[in-house]
Amino acid sequence: MTQLREYNEFADGPLEFPIGGKVYTAPEVSIPLGLRLNNIATGEAEQDLPAVELYKLLLGPVWDEMIADGVPLNAAMRAGMVAMNDFQYGREYAVATWEAGLNPKAAAELMASQHGNRASRRSKSTAAARKTP
Repeated sequence: MTQLREYNEFADGPLEFPIGGKVYTAPEVSIPLGLRLNNIATGEAEQDLPAVELYKLLLGPVWDEMIADGVPLNAAMRAGMVAMNDFQYGREYAVATWEAGLNPKAAAELMASQHGNRASRRSKSTAAARKTP
C-alpha cells in the first residue's frame, strides 16, 4: 500500500499580498466556495456576478480589511484576480498575474520569459529525425 504524504507538506499554502508595507493573507478556498467557483467558471451558475463580488468571495474578511486600510482599488482588484487565478490555474500563474497586472496576455508573456515557451523547451538537436517504423 502506498502511503501518501501529508497535504500540508507539498501544498502552496495561503496567498500573501504585500501592499503598502502590510501583508494581507487570503483565506484558503473552502469546499463550498470552491464548488461555487467551479460552477461559475464552467458557466453553470452566476455568470453575471460582477468581478468585485467574486473577489469579495475569494478574499473574505481580507477584502474588508483592505477597505479599512485604504488600499487602492487597483491593488485590491489585483489581489482578487490573483486569488482567482491561484484557484483556477495554480500558484505560478497567480504570481505572474501579481507582477504583470490584470492583463492575462502580459501574465502569459511574463511566464514565457521566465520559463521559455514551448518552442524553446524543444530539443535543440540538429540530427535528423528518425522515421517511425
